[in-house]
Amino acid sequence: MEASTTIAERFACMVIGTALTVMGLILIALGVTVFPVIGILVAFPVMGLAFGCFRPDAWAIAAEREAGPESEVSEPLAA
Repeated sequence: MEASTTIAERFACMVIGTALTVMGLILIALGVTVFPVIGILVAFPVMGLAFGCFRPDAWAIAAEREAGPESEVSEPLAA
């Protein structure tokens, strides 16, 4: 079964990515002015998450996760 993404999923990812970008820019501004270390250390991971949402393959990864694993049976680990 081929995984496909819908327009609604792409729109949701763009909205989340835009919100994270705005939050990251605010944190960078706070990091430069008010909280020098904490703001910048938190801003970079937030910006990384935001840019991860803007990648086209991010939608394909989300669709694959919804499709589930190829095999439903998993072998138990040896003790």
